[in-house]
Amino acid sequence: MIYELREYRIQPGCLEEFVRFMDEELVPFQVGLGARALGSFTVPGDPSRYVWIRAFADEKERERVCQAIYQSPEWEQRLLPRSAALSERSGARITPLEPTPGSRRE
Repeated sequence: MIYELREYRIQPGCLEEFVRFMDEELVPFQVGLGARALGSFTVPGDPSRYVWIRAFADEKERERVCQAIYQSPEWEQRLLPRSAALSERSGARITPLEPTPGSRRE
């Protein structure tokens, strides 16, 4: 399994709207194309941060799914502009995660 920790900086005052956008639109869109969403989170006391974790069976699946997501007209024309309006693109941080031997695996 390949895991990604995806952290975003949210525009001031936009966290609630960003969470709704992610929960109702962006995450379901990505899941519909094969990504696994393991959870999404806000950070108590920091209204500028949103975090989610997604997973893929292997690198081949990750490449296929990312290509389907990021090259789709829906991403380019609707989801990316909406995300960019609510978050700071330069504040995004994607961190690959490697589970420890004692981690529960799917």
